[in-house]
Formats: sequence, C-alpha cells, structure tokens
Amino acid sequence: MAKKPKDVTTILNKVTNAGYDIYCAGECVAAAELGQEPLDWDMYTTCPQEKVRELFPDGEAIGKRTTRLDYSTFVESNDLNVADHYDGVIVDIVTLEGSMEDQLRIYDFTCEAIADHPNKAAVDPYGGMSDIKRRLLQPVGDANDKFKDRPILMLKALRYVGLYGFDLSRDLYNAIKANADRLQFADKEEILYEFSTAINGNYAGKYLKMLKGLGLLPQLVGEGGMVSDRRDKNDFDTLCDNIDRIKHITLRRLGLFYLCFDKHYYQAVDYLPHEELDKEYLTDAKKELPKLYFCGDDKSLKKFICRHGWDKYNFFDKLAKAQVIVFGYSDHRVIGRDAVLKEILEQHQPIFVEDLKIDADDIIEAGITNDRERAEELLWMLTDVVHSKVQNNERDKLLKYAKTFNKSKIRAAFRDVSWLR
Repeated sequence: MAKKPKDVTTILNKVTNAGYDIYCAGECVAAAELGQEPLDWDMYTTCPQEKVRELFPDGEAIGKRTTRLDYSTFVESNDLNVADHYDGVIVDIVTLEGSMEDQLRIYDFTCEAIADHPNKAAVDPYGGMSDIKRRLLQPVGDANDKFKDRPILMLKALRYVGLYGFDLSRDLYNAIKANADRLQFADKEEILYEFSTAINGNYAGKYLKMLKGLGLLPQLVGEGGMVSDRRDKNDFDTLCDNIDRIKHITLRRLGLFYLCFDKHYYQAVDYLPHEELDKEYLTDAKKELPKLYFCGDDKSLKKFICRHGWDKYNFFDKLAKAQVIVFGYSDHRVIGRDAVLKEILEQHQPIFVEDLKIDADDIIEAGITNDRERAEELLWMLTDVVHSKVQNNERDKLLKYAKTFNKSKIRAAFRDVSWLR
C-alpha cells in the first residue's frame, strides 16, 4: 500500500503495538494510492475508545465511538501564486461495531471501500484497488438510490474527476445524468464546497466538461446562467481546454469560470453562497477588469491601485494574466502595465493616502476644517494630485490644494485637470 505521512504511521503503530487491529479507509486511501497527500484520514479499530483516549490523551472526543487527532496547521500564503493550504493531517479513530467488511458498506464508491491494515492484507470486497489503478469510479450499491436520497453525491463523484482524473463507469454516468435535476435539492453550501474543491484540482478541464455534459451546470450558476450563446460556449470550451495550465488558486479559477457567463455573470456569482470577501472580489472583477486593461500609464495605474488596494489589485492583475494564458489574449498591455508598476515601486511614488506628506491632523491644525471626516475626504482628493505629479507630495503644496478643494466644489471636482494650480 501507499506510503503514509509520519503522523499517520505513528498512530497505526501505536494502536497495533497495543494489541489491536486498525485500518485506514475512505477517500484517504484512494488519494494516497494516487500520490496525493490527503488532509483527512478515517481509521477504524478494534480498540475500545477508553483505550484510544489513553493512548492519545491529546485527542478530542467526538461522540462515544470517535476520537479526533488534529495534527494540521493552516498555511496562509502571502504569495498570490501559491494557494493557502493545510499542512499535516486530521485523523478520526472510530471504534468498530461489527466487522470491517460491514463498515465498508457505508462508503459510496468502490475506491473508498478499502480497509488498509499496516500488517495485514487490505480488505477490499468491491475491487476498489483495481478501480483506483484504472482510475474508474464505480458506486457501492445502486447509484440511482443514492442520488435520490443524497443528490450531493453526484458532485462528490465528479470531485474524483477533478482531483484525481477518474472516469465514471457507464452506470454511474447514466445515473447522474438521469438525476441531475435533483441536485437543486442539495444544500448550496455543500454544492459550493464540492465545486470549489474540484475546480482547483489537477483535472479541472475534464471536470468542467463533464459538468456540462451531465447537465449539472444550471445547479451551479442558475438556469439563467447556462452556457447559451455562441461566444459563451466558445469561452467555456476554451476554459475547459486550458484551465489546467494556470495555478491552483481557487478564487482565480472561479473568476475565469464565471467570466464565461457574460450576460448572466452577476446572477451566476450570486447563485452559490460564496464568502462575503470572495463574492466582492468576483463581483467587482466583471466591471473592473476592462478598466485595468486601459491602465497603461502611471497616473491611471496608481489611481486604480489606490481605489482598490493591493490585495484586490493583485487579484485583478493575476486574473487578467490568467485570461492571457487560457483565452490567448494579447499580453502587450500586461507587459506594459508590469513595466509601469515596476517604475512606480522603484521610484517609491506615492499611491495611497498613507503615502502623503500630511495627514488629517495637519489639515485640522492648518485651520482648513475642524471636521475630521471632511479632512479625510480631502486627503483622498489629494491622492489625485500626487498621482498626476509626484512633485506635489510636499506639505505646503498639499495644504494649499486642500484649502482650495475645501473652498471650491468646482476646483475639487476638476482636480485632475492640468490647468488647476
């Protein structure tokens, strides 16, 4: 069987040395066999829970039959080219009631229904190991019955396609196609989890093609967001062909996916319950990407970055670069924008309010206004002044402009016009 992480091996050895059987089962077995590093591990043992908790006093009791051991850490990357991820493992140790063969019946697919013992032959009643080698997904039991009771399993099946490159057996494919409409009854949080996980896999293009072919797209974007006109179809097909060429950044891949639903973009984004910040980024991308396209000089680029902040700018910038890779757009504007930004940063040109040589207290102390909110509003106006001319970022000049803008609404409104003094 496949090599396991150190923490997993330590747990297996500790339980077997205590005189009990213990098995790994479920998706973790399939993932490990395919060379992946699964986070979640299911283990089943003949060891009573009292003894399990004696062996692992740092474990968390989950009901009467399960102890959870969390040896994972969340790694938040500051590099937008590297996805946030978990290192380590989370292990659930379940005390068996009955045989291991009985326990395997709970699993949905043959590749999960394998019990891997550290010192004995694997328990594999459904031929799951052979299916893993063939990357063929087959159900345990009748798929139609499963999908009627738990329609989310259709997306779970396709997650094996997106993450591991599985093919679906003919019976499984036909069962999903016949029950596709039932996905509307699944919990949307679960739909989003399955979708966002699979689209970030190594086989996302194959996954998206299968979603479309099985008629599941309306359950991800709403009926109005179906790939309908010729342009959307071409974009979607191109995305399927090329999405695996870009990095595994979930939000970036989601952005490219939603951009294929041009006229129904906002409806598609709204359909699933994205986290608030993710939804904001995705929603803004539609209207802001065209604006970023025309940011070819330092003034317009600094203004764009100032308005959105670095995090959102980087998301838009990386999304635009992903469009070049996936859809074959010209890269000359991207190259030009990178050159402009490099010069801005090398010269330490002011971009944000925090880069100004004055702050709200300076405006108040100069007697321009006693209203702090108004002072902060004037600071935002002053960023336009320094974006136009770096030389304006001096205390006396900025206070003079602030005084002018405070007195004259017309001067404030036309602060970007070159004749303003």
